Amino acid sequence: MTREFNGNYKNHNNNEKPVYLTFAASKMSNAVKPNTIVEFTDFRGKKHKVAVRNNTEMKKAMAFFAVLKREATNINNIIASFPMSYGRIEKKFIAECKRDLKALGLSGKAVELVLA
Repeated sequence: MTREFNGNYKNHNNNEKPVYLTFAASKMSNAVKPNTIVEFTDFRGKKHKVAVRNNTEMKKAMAFFAVLKREATNINNIIASFPMSYGRIEKKFIAECKRDLKALGLSGKAVELVLA
């Protein structure tokens, strides 16, 4: 048990003992744990953040981001294999690039977003 002076102790005579408030010491350290944030930047530069509270949640988030990282690496390798002009794939190679990206498992809309 810890002891703390009561605010009224100054009103007592100097001969009297001060009045203590007693409370459990374990109640003092009930601090809230801060959230840890796992962050991932995808191949388009967008940041994804996930707040986690414990190690199991962190491992799940990191495993999920590892899958995204592998996909981003595959997409970047496919795009890098085609000749570029002013930051875009040349027109004569767009159809072939779309086929390769769809073979990776991307939908038509996702392919358009990647090539935009």
